[in-house]
Amino acid sequence: MNLKQLRYFLAVAEEGQMTAAAKRLHVAQPPLSYQIKQLELELGVSLFKRLPQGVTVTAAGELLVGYAQQLTQLSATAENKVRALGRGITGTLNLGTVSSSGGVMPNSNLLTWLEAHQDVQLEVSEGNTFELLDDLHKRLLDVAILRTPFNQQHLVCRYFAPERMVAVLPKRYTQFTRRRQLRLADLAELPLIKYRRFNELFHVAFLEQDFEPQYVMTCDDARTAMHWADLQIGVALVPRSIAETYDTGQVLIRSLADRRFETQLVLATTPESLATPLVAGFMDQFPQARALD
Repeated sequence: MNLKQLRYFLAVAEEGQMTAAAKRLHVAQPPLSYQIKQLELELGVSLFKRLPQGVTVTAAGELLVGYAQQLTQLSATAENKVRALGRGITGTLNLGTVSSSGGVMPNSNLLTWLEAHQDVQLEVSEGNTFELLDDLHKRLLDVAILRTPFNQQHLVCRYFAPERMVAVLPKRYTQFTRRRQLRLADLAELPLIKYRRFNELFHVAFLEQDFEPQYVMTCDDARTAMHWADLQIGVALVPRSIAETYDTGQVLIRSLADRRFETQLVLATTPESLATPLVAGFMDQFPQARALD
């Protein structure tokens, strides 16, 4: 199995026809069919079900699609990085960001740096911390902005300032209008919207307070939690930066008094990526993100 076969396989899987795939690849159909057949013989499975009007992928083909996409993307990334290394700060930087990174990305330093290095392009992917962490380790990303807590082994991390978690309340909860902070006990009878990122943190805290929280929703994106709170459906528990960024004026934002409810954005890369001028130059544009002593 080689990269050429995988590229041919992906083209056929995406087009659903040998003819259309051959046209897309700028090759004749017989060599394409031969490469697919060789790949099937090597793997010992049928990757496509042949139909009168085209082809569909088999269960084995579906499995291979994901791996083929990763391998071909990694190959292209490796080629680009090696070529770019000799040219200094140039090329494409693959950046991953969590939804709550809007307060730090982009900043004025980065915009000035990009203006000075117009050969640099950013390829931005959004996802949750664990998805982006996985892509960092697979070398599909060069840099990622993640949110604590996560396993920081084998990474170079620079930390932005800690921020408190807040409760975002529909304005109908007038009893909290004059309060600056809320205790967990204040949330005991309220419908809560939980950002899944902090499942364990809140589970332990509520357990210690000896009451069962009333969750009406759990989601993977803090912006979604804010949107539901804005619609007056429940109380969102999110980082302060998210609350302030997406505040429409229809909610109350109150800090949680318990100081354990802090989180940080982290600028993370791998030691190998940091060795390149492109990534090192990018990382230097965030002087407010500091390494831990």
